[in-house]
Amino acid sequence: MKHKKNGFTLVELIVVLVILAVLAALLVPALTGYIDKARKSQVIAETRMLTQAAQTELSSLYATNEFTEQNKHAIFTVASKDDNPYTVATSKQVLTDLKKRYDNIVSLSEVPSLTEGKGDFFIIADHAGKIQFTVFKDSNNYVGVYCEEDGSYGAYIDGSEIKFANGGDYRGKVVINNMYDRDGTKSWPKARVFGWLEIEEYNPDP
Repeated sequence: MKHKKNGFTLVELIVVLVILAVLAALLVPALTGYIDKARKSQVIAETRMLTQAAQTELSSLYATNEFTEQNKHAIFTVASKDDNPYTVATSKQVLTDLKKRYDNIVSLSEVPSLTEGKGDFFIIADHAGKIQFTVFKDSNNYVGVYCEEDGSYGAYIDGSEIKFANGGDYRGKVVINNMYDRDGTKSWPKARVFGWLEIEEYNPDP
């Protein structure tokens, strides 16, 4: 009585491994692209949540006498992770409780990387208390940007720190700033800000 053949031959195993390798080569790029797209969608959603939370805090603050007094000055801070204001020669800080306001924004946003202390952001608003730019970086080095100029939300991959190339460091702060120069030209247009941020994936219209 003949015994039945058990197992695979070496050739059959090699063929199976080759097929698996080909399938992996085809699937990995597609999977990587899917993961990247999913993470970008997530960072956009979290940037929107952060912007809405900060706008809620700003709207509440705007109606106070403390804000009215502070609003007489060109540049000032309304929230700060380290409780220190962003300072320049022309700024004068009157508002206090900067860290408490920062913590309120983080709590209200419910963004995991911020509540866990792994993410970072900064926000620029105008003197009417309206947010102009939100720049948020999550724990995976994905950067989300909100721009009031065109109402856009974008997501980018950036391994560098969140800071302006021109030396201004707004990280962990919500800062009120003049949006226009004395001659009426916009001092914070989208193209300029994205250039400061050194976001290579952004291509301004010609």
